[in-house]
Amino acid sequence: MTPKTLAVAAAAWLALTGAQAADRLPAGTLITGQVSGASSTLLGLDHLFADEPGTNATVLAPADLEFITGDANVAIDFFADGRVEVWNNSGFASLAGSYTLTFSFTGLAAPLAGFTALDLSGVNGGAVGLQLTSPNSISLTLNNVSFTTEFGSFTTQLAVSAVPEPASLALLGAGLGVLALRRSRRTA
Repeated sequence: MTPKTLAVAAAAWLALTGAQAADRLPAGTLITGQVSGASSTLLGLDHLFADEPGTNATVLAPADLEFITGDANVAIDFFADGRVEVWNNSGFASLAGSYTLTFSFTGLAAPLAGFTALDLSGVNGGAVGLQLTSPNSISLTLNNVSFTTEFGSFTTQLAVSAVPEPASLALLGAGLGVLALRRSRRTA
């Protein structure tokens, strides 16, 4: 294997393993949310969905639903792999009105890099807007969304910036060191 081929292979491997390892919401991530529009209250799991001070903040619980709007029409579920599932909890196929939900995250392993639709097959009308608003916050807008079924849902995906693991950096450093040594021997 030539030094150039070795360097390209090491860089590709580093990019792949770093992206896979970092594309997660770590356990203990604090999620703080706000809602405006049809509901002005966001109720969190840590407060057992009670309307009380601080209920708009909860710690990621990968096996549980994290938030419900005060009118109980929208439920939000976050997962450790970065998926965000949005549920129509109204009991009707159509979710009338407009909701703008914003969430910020404390305790991320790396900054957020994207917020995109993963599966919108459960939506058949209205508008869903997704926006990355900062390296640690997102915005989700629902405007008169109709779902294919009562209690339907759709799934979005958060992506985080790739942060290589220490072992990957060590391997890359070793490979670059070998390349530098081979180069210095050629010129001597």
